[in-house]
Amino acid sequence: MARDYATNGRGGVILAQNHYNGKNRAIRQLVHTYFFSPLSHIPNASLLAPISRLLWEFPTEYQGHLTLELPKLHKRLGPLVRIGPNEVSFYSLDIYKRVHAPASKFVKDPRVYSQFVQDGHPALFSITDPKEHAQRRRHMGVLFNRSKVPLLTQMMVDEISRFNILLEKLSQGPFDLVTTCRALEADIVSRFAFGSSIGSIDSLMGGKELQIIKENDLKSSKMSLHTNLPTIMRMYGRICEVTSRVTGWGGPSTSSKEFEDWAMEQLKLATDSEKAPEASFLKVLAGERISPESALSEGKEMLGPGTDTTSATLAHILWALSLNQSLQNDLVSDLKAANWTTDMTELESIPRLTACVKEGIRWTGAASAMLPRIVPTGGSLLAGKHIPGGTMISSSPIWYLHDETAFPEPYYYRPDRWLEKESEDSTVLRNDYYIPFSKGPSTCIGNQ
Repeated sequence: MARDYATNGRGGVILAQNHYNGKNRAIRQLVHTYFFSPLSHIPNASLLAPISRLLWEFPTEYQGHLTLELPKLHKRLGPLVRIGPNEVSFYSLDIYKRVHAPASKFVKDPRVYSQFVQDGHPALFSITDPKEHAQRRRHMGVLFNRSKVPLLTQMMVDEISRFNILLEKLSQGPFDLVTTCRALEADIVSRFAFGSSIGSIDSLMGGKELQIIKENDLKSSKMSLHTNLPTIMRMYGRICEVTSRVTGWGGPSTSSKEFEDWAMEQLKLATDSEKAPEASFLKVLAGERISPESALSEGKEMLGPGTDTTSATLAHILWALSLNQSLQNDLVSDLKAANWTTDMTELESIPRLTACVKEGIRWTGAASAMLPRIVPTGGSLLAGKHIPGGTMISSSPIWYLHDETAFPEPYYYRPDRWLEKESEDSTVLRNDYYIPFSKGPSTCIGNQ
């Protein structure tokens, strides 16, 4: 009995000692994180930021407000803000240019971009290796260049004509302009990517939004979570996968399966020279320059994340014009004078039209995601402060589009800002901050 008591006593002492050591380690870790970490000299976004990005950011990020809140923190704390134990947000055009410059050693963070890989075949957006990315971009440049626009003009005019019929039908009452513009973009892009329209406008004509488009939009709404909280989203994905296998609940929807079947059928048609429909991305690239599987992944990415930004921008422009009859009248007069041309070069030579589009892109700021990069080995001096290698740094193009110095009254739609005669310095500053498609080798290929 005494022996048992003694043994339990020693066990209790050991447990107490372990508990004490654990507390000491935790305290030492906290002290190091806050005061001696290589990032301790960077202002914190929150008291909890040095411990965990999730703890302070998740509620804001889940609501999609992080890219709106961080510029306010930068305004108060400076160009560098620590947003996690090993993560820094930056708001500086000079740093942005350096990070996204050609041959930059600041590479994409694979932990983040791997979240966007479809079917095991990375598309251009999710490729992290610079050489592979450059090669894919060269291959895709065969179609993504201005010389190919005339080949696509009639297809776009056809879809826009159907869009106008849809607008006329819906205009009898209130309707969702974003959803309607999304249908237009989905049909145009699906014809470009796959060779056939996915039928989004027809679905809206029948009174309902195409289900796969709704699901793609839901995925896009979670993009910021994938970008900024990759570990959490990766765990969530694995849990959903296991749950689906065990219970059958939470697996791919019927519309997702139907879309996969449709996409595979388009791939088969595209690679059959006799059955292939009109010229398309799949027809030109699949099996010739890139593997059929990679071409299919690119097509899916164009239809998903590749159309939500353009449709949101178009919806915002149309809405803004609907509130300004005078601007509408002036724009119509300009287009009449140009005989309602559909030639891209002639359209771009109409100053007011160009101003309306550029201002719409700037004002909407649809591509608002943070673009994470990894500081190269050896570290880098940013804004006068040494940032150690391996640190994840990120910034959002939308911050520069809404910069108050470059764009006074940034949250107002003002196309005239692009038409006004300003000082050379103001014009240079405005053009410098206009980066809706990002910069460098990762510039959106749709901007070519």
